Amino acid sequence: METKQVNGACTIVSPNYLPYARTLATSYIEHHPGDLFSVLLVADIHDKTLFDQEPFNVVFLDEIGLTNISTLAMKYDILELNTNVKPTFMKFLLRQAYLEKLIYLDPDIRVYCPLLEIYDLLESNNVVLTPHITSPIPSNNVPSEQEFLQSGTYNLGFIAVRRGATTDALLNWWEARCLEQGFNERRTGLFVDQKWINLAPVLFDGVAQCKHPGCNMAYWNLHERILNKAGVRHLVNGTYDLCFYHFSGVVVDDSKSLSKYTDSYTLESRPDLSGIFDDYKREVIRHRSVSTDDIPYGFDHFTDGTAVTRLARRIYAAHENQFSGDPFIQNGPFYTFAYSRKLIKSTQPGKGEGLRDFNPKDKRVQAVNRLLSLALSILGPYRYELLMMYIAHIAILRNQGVIISNGRKTY
Repeated sequence: METKQVNGACTIVSPNYLPYARTLATSYIEHHPGDLFSVLLVADIHDKTLFDQEPFNVVFLDEIGLTNISTLAMKYDILELNTNVKPTFMKFLLRQAYLEKLIYLDPDIRVYCPLLEIYDLLESNNVVLTPHITSPIPSNNVPSEQEFLQSGTYNLGFIAVRRGATTDALLNWWEARCLEQGFNERRTGLFVDQKWINLAPVLFDGVAQCKHPGCNMAYWNLHERILNKAGVRHLVNGTYDLCFYHFSGVVVDDSKSLSKYTDSYTLESRPDLSGIFDDYKREVIRHRSVSTDDIPYGFDHFTDGTAVTRLARRIYAAHENQFSGDPFIQNGPFYTFAYSRKLIKSTQPGKGEGLRDFNPKDKRVQAVNRLLSLALSILGPYRYELLMMYIAHIAILRNQGVIISNGRKTY
């Protein structure tokens, strides 16, 4: 007879994040003994026996029902792929592990007490979400409220679901959106798996918001939450148990770092957090294992070792139906196209720089600004505005296919 597991939790990582997954799993199981904790490993893994000794149920990418892994792995970068397979993984666990209630937690989370608040909400709801913030943010804070308008109302480092027809419908809808349009592309209103869930409360019944201050405490809501210690308990705002803290952006090997994503708070300015951060960093370091954590991701290079660039991924995503076979194969249709159009050129991956890395005093930046000023003087304000619209359009890398193919369909 099949064993029915009532509750379970899960996370998703590539091998380099396994120390975080071990830390999370250990903390969850400590407070929920007997529950199933599962980890999806997102990588091109061949020797699965290396993970036989992990303290959790290991699931591999080729086991959850995806039929086009190489296509998805070329279309999406490592962050996007890890997040966009979330609903597929959750569907797999509900189906295969006979769970009634399932919690997803990002790997950089640690659990501090039984998640009774969440499981209680699932008694009368199908889905539980946590909003990033529950009170207005001071105007000079990073992140600001505007960032959540771009990235999403709810933080999808956490989501909990209860088995049922409504949950099935939501997961199917969410899965389709993630696998088709799960881009990290805020200028087009997309942000991997997270932004879609803004729509969940209006599209599906029984979607609850958990505003408990001890659930999903993180750098983005520190303006409204203070941590206190009462014996062995951690209390938020002096009243609520700390259920789980989300150490997003933590730099484990930097004892002073709170999060690389904000300058508004530091461990020096928030000494109430220093204790849990010190403990957490020690735990992650203790859970390191060279034999598994250094296993390559595998989907960031072609088979000849040439690095897959972000531009190559976006052009492939826009025209994937026009390239047959495994896109990672050397001298295959996509490799040949990408190489001929200078979309790839070396074995070294890019640095992943963003707007914050631009120096306004850089001579190249100043040269571009002079060219734009000249364009304004030549075109006038109305045609210049049209030019900016076009530049904004092709600034989305998926929209550059017509330029790269010189206007001809050559895929």
